[in-house]
Amino acid sequence: MVDSANALSARRAGLAVFALLLLVYIATLAPSVTYWDAGEFLAAMKSLGIPHPPGTPLFILIGNVWGRALSPLVGFAYAVNLLSAVCTATACGIFAAMMSRWTSRPKAAIAGGILAGLMSSVWLNANETEVYAPALLMSALFLFAADRFADSRDSKWLILLAYLFGLGWALQLSALVAAPAAILLALQARRANKIPILPMVLTGILGASVVFFMIVRAQHDPGINQGNPSTWTAFIDVLARKQYQPVSMLPRQAPWYIQIGNFFEYADWQIAIGLHPEAPPSISRTPFTILYALLGIVGFIWHKRADASSWRVITLLFICGSLGVIAYLNMKASPSYGEGFLPLTAKHEARERDYFFALAFICWGLWAGAGAVRTFARIGPKWSAAGIAVAILPAFLNLPATNRRAGLDEVTPRDSALRILNSAPRNAVVFAYGDNDTYPVWYMQQVEGTRRDVTTVTVPLLGAKWYRAELARRQGLLDQDKTAHWRGYTETMRTICKTAMKGGRPVIARRVRDRPDVPAECT
Repeated sequence: MVDSANALSARRAGLAVFALLLLVYIATLAPSVTYWDAGEFLAAMKSLGIPHPPGTPLFILIGNVWGRALSPLVGFAYAVNLLSAVCTATACGIFAAMMSRWTSRPKAAIAGGILAGLMSSVWLNANETEVYAPALLMSALFLFAADRFADSRDSKWLILLAYLFGLGWALQLSALVAAPAAILLALQARRANKIPILPMVLTGILGASVVFFMIVRAQHDPGINQGNPSTWTAFIDVLARKQYQPVSMLPRQAPWYIQIGNFFEYADWQIAIGLHPEAPPSISRTPFTILYALLGIVGFIWHKRADASSWRVITLLFICGSLGVIAYLNMKASPSYGEGFLPLTAKHEARERDYFFALAFICWGLWAGAGAVRTFARIGPKWSAAGIAVAILPAFLNLPATNRRAGLDEVTPRDSALRILNSAPRNAVVFAYGDNDTYPVWYMQQVEGTRRDVTTVTVPLLGAKWYRAELARRQGLLDQDKTAHWRGYTETMRTICKTAMKGGRPVIARRVRDRPDVPAECT
């Protein structure tokens, strides 16, 4: 009876967190395409195509079905943005339900689940088209299946866990950050039993087999076909992200103290970034970070006392989501990090990478929210609501920076793409110099069907043989020799411009600060 009542409380806690966070995410949901990868993902989903390596095929398939089902009601982009909201709210609801069942403290679990979902990096993944939202849900499902096995010792949950591991690999590698914690949770089963190794291996392979969608689909050369994995060699190259020349864990691209310091910079953005959106610590934002860090310590200690087994699991999840990610990805300093103490020649990442640490921030949120409730509970039982209010406070502190329904995210990406396309003459060849030039244009062409006569040439991709082959195959802008042999950006651009103009196609190219190698023939 006690277990049944605890399970009911856990379900209610999870549903409460899901409902509240979903309302927050919908209220701040991007109405259309956003910058960075969203435009490419939306274009790939609509065309059943292949985005940048490693391809995220499961995300593309889910997004295609979800988007087509809801697009008659709300439009394709909004529908897939909503998918991110539902995935993130569900993930936080699952975490809250598990915390409630583990600790028998539903109010503390509700506060923790809410605060976890209001962390700015988690929130920003939840209101645009981004693979890290369903990857977060997959991580939560890992732990859920492992927890069910640990509680029931029914082997069907282990088989499901193996299947989810395979799906997670086909979805996005970041989901597998939670795998060690899920394995630890499963190993804490109360009774010994024989583990079904062969069914687990087979179901894991079945889940991972989703990746073969890419080699099948590439045979049809869809509108978005990055890496063109139409052969086994190209397929392996896409899975291995060969295009990006992945770095090993050693030597480090930046000193450890820089990489760990960068993580703490991102942590300082999680609670009150709306008060001060710039990178350096500030008197208006950082005190809130410190306060919630102290509440996290309270929750950390309380969780250990309430249920040591689950505490070990969440602690391992936090370590994997922070130090593990730092060690494995071996990133350079972020664009905003190091001013004043890094040399001007130091290499930086192309964009902020706070989203890689979402699982660590989820753990922090779970502990800090619980810590707030337990702190106020010391005054009296009726004060627990004040702890939940503290967990909700970041909704207002982060809102100015996380609201994609207002400000630049509302219209700028789509409008910039329209300006590029509508200002181009018919059948023009337009040179683009990065993701934010290219992906919104791909979105407009593939999803909204706007100006498909315009060819966008993405300069940073010209170094990839598959991309040069695509320009030759689809547009006739390069010949076989220029496709097979890399002759540098300037020479390749010069050939494209000459070929286009010879065929009567207008060329639009401009010199930009980081691309001074635009040949005169193109301007």
